[in-house]
Amino acid sequence: MRSVIAKTVESLRRILQPVVKVMYYISGALLFLMPIPVILDVVFRFTLSKSVPGAIEIEEFLLCLTIFFALAFVQWRGEHVKIDLFTKRFPQWVQDLLEVGMYSAAALFFALMSSSLFHDGSKRLASNEISFSLNIPIGPFRYMAAFGAAVLALAVLATLLEAIVRVLDSKRAAWLILPLTLGIGLVLLPALGYFPENLEGAQAGLTGMCLLFTLIFLGMPIGFGMAIVGFAGMTVIYQGAAPALGMIGIVSYSQAASYMFTVVPMFILMGQFAYHSGISADLFRTGQVWLGRLPGGLAMSSVGGCAGFSAVCGDSLATAVTMGTVALPSMKENKYDMSLATGSLAAGGTLGILIPPSAAFIFYAIVTEESIGELFLAGILPGVMLTTIFMIAIYIRARINPQLAPPGVRTTFVEKLISLKGVIGMLTIFLLIMGGILSGTFSPVEGGAVGVVGASTYAALKGRLTLEVIKRSVFETLFITCKLIMILIGVGILGYFLAATRLPFEIAEFFAGLAINRYLVFAGIIGMLIGLGCVLNVIPMILLVLPTIFPTVTTLGFDPIWFGVVCVLVMEMGQITPPIGVNVFAIHSVAKDVPMEKIFVGIVPFFIGMIICVAILVVFPQIALFLPSLLF
Repeated sequence: MRSVIAKTVESLRRILQPVVKVMYYISGALLFLMPIPVILDVVFRFTLSKSVPGAIEIEEFLLCLTIFFALAFVQWRGEHVKIDLFTKRFPQWVQDLLEVGMYSAAALFFALMSSSLFHDGSKRLASNEISFSLNIPIGPFRYMAAFGAAVLALAVLATLLEAIVRVLDSKRAAWLILPLTLGIGLVLLPALGYFPENLEGAQAGLTGMCLLFTLIFLGMPIGFGMAIVGFAGMTVIYQGAAPALGMIGIVSYSQAASYMFTVVPMFILMGQFAYHSGISADLFRTGQVWLGRLPGGLAMSSVGGCAGFSAVCGDSLATAVTMGTVALPSMKENKYDMSLATGSLAAGGTLGILIPPSAAFIFYAIVTEESIGELFLAGILPGVMLTTIFMIAIYIRARINPQLAPPGVRTTFVEKLISLKGVIGMLTIFLLIMGGILSGTFSPVEGGAVGVVGASTYAALKGRLTLEVIKRSVFETLFITCKLIMILIGVGILGYFLAATRLPFEIAEFFAGLAINRYLVFAGIIGMLIGLGCVLNVIPMILLVLPTIFPTVTTLGFDPIWFGVVCVLVMEMGQITPPIGVNVFAIHSVAKDVPMEKIFVGIVPFFIGMIICVAILVVFPQIALFLPSLLF
C-alpha cells in the first residue's frame, strides 16, 4: 500500500510541477500588466476627458486569472496562511495525521469548487452571457477559474498523499481511518444530506465558528477553513447541498474578480519597488543627521525611518526587516544596547500598518465597506502620535541610563538641511497617492497604480530598477496577494453562512440589550483582539474576526472609522508580544546574535506606549476623526 501511494505521489508531482510552474509565470505576467489599464485610464481621463473602455472589467479578469492560476503554486510551497503555533509542539506523526484530516477535506472541497465553477461557466456560455463593457463571453473565464481550482485540488491531494506516506512510515497506519473519516465527512456528509436537522440560526453560527477556530488552531490554512465551514454551514442552514454548491462557485469567482480587491496587489507592488529603491536607507540617514546627537538618537532615527517607510510600504513586517537591515549595523557600531536597538525596530515596524497607505486599513475597508480614504486620513495623526510616544520612550530610557544608547556625532545646521533630500522620495510618493485619493483625483485602486508608477520611477532614477528587481518585486507581490485573497475567498463563503444564521447581528443585539456600560463591552473586545494578536497576524485576524464583531461595535454607537484605527493599533500589539510576535522574529532574522528573549524585553516600553496611545484615542477620539471630518 505504501509503495502504491508513494508512486502515485511521485507521478502526480512529476505531472503537476511543470503545469503549476507555467501557471505561476502566467500569473506573474498578468500581475505585471495589471497597473497598465488603470494608469492609461487616469491619463486618458485627464488628457482626453475619456476613459479606457472596459478598464474595470479588464482589471477584474486580470485579477481573477492571476489568483486562480497561482493558488496551486502557493499550496505547492506549503505557504497558505495557517497557525502552527500549537501543532508544531506535537509529535511528527500526530502532525501528519492532522494534515491527513485537513487536506482530505480541502482536496474534496476544491474539487467541488472546480465543479461548481465549471457548471456556472457552462450555464453562462449556454445563455450567451457577455460582459457589460467589453461585450465578451464571460463563461470561458469561469472555465479558466475552474481549471485553476482543479489544479489546486490536485496540489492539495499531493500534500495529502505525502502526509499519508509519512504516517505509514511511522507505523501508525491504524490511525489513518480517523482523520480521513473526519476530513471527508466534514465536506461530503452535509453535501449528501447528512446533517443535524435541529441546528439552525445563531446556534448553527456559533457551532460553525467553534468548528472554524478548532480547525485553524489544528493547522488548517485559514482561507481553507473559512471556505469549508461556510460551505458545510450553508448545507445545514438550507437543509441541502444545491444552494451551497452553487454558492461556492459564484462567491469564489466574484471574490477573485473584484475590482476593489485589485487595490491589494497594487499597494504591495508599490511597497516592493519602494523597498528596492533604497528609500529606507535615505530616511535613516536623514534621521541620523537630525537626531543622532540626542541620547538614543539612532534608535529614534530608526523609529522615524520606520514611520517614513510606512508611508510608502503599508506592511509592518516589511518595515521592520527593511529598517532593521539598515539601522542595526549603525547601532552596533555605536555600542547601543541590543535590547533597546532591536526592541525599537520591532516596535517601529508596527507603524507600517498604521500610517497610510496601510494594507490593514484596506482590508478593514473591504470587510466593513467603509471609506479607504477616510481610514487613511484617520491613521495619520495616531501614527504620528505613536511615533512620538516611541521616541519619548527611547529618550527617557537613554537619559536614565546613557550606557544604553550613547549620543552620536554632532552635525551642523547646513548638514541637516542637506540631509533632507533623503525624504524627497518618500514624501513625493506619499503626497502623490494621498493627495490624489483625498482630492478625488483618483480612486484608491487608481492611487495604488499611480503609486506603483511613482515608486518604480524613483527606483529607476536611483539606478536600481533592474530586470531582476522587477521580477523579484512582481513575484513577491504575487505570492503575498494570493495568500491574502485566498483568505478573502474564504471570508466571502463564510460570510454567506454567517448572514444566513444572523449570528453577528444577534450578538450585537445581545450586547446592546445588556444594562452595562458600552465601554466594558469595548474593553472585552480589545482584550480579545490583543489575545488573538498574539497568535494571528493582523490581516488574517481582520478577515477572520471583524465580520462577527463589527455589527456589535456599530450597534453600541462607536464610530467605525475611529474603531478601525483602534482595532489596527491593538492588533499590532500582538505583533510584538509572545508567543508569536512576528516582528520580533523578523528582527531576530536580521540580528541572529541577539537572543529572542532579549528582543522581547526590549519591546516592553513600546508595548506600554501603545497602551497609552489606545487610551488617548479612547478619551480623545477626535485625534483620529479630525482629518476625515475636514475632507469627508
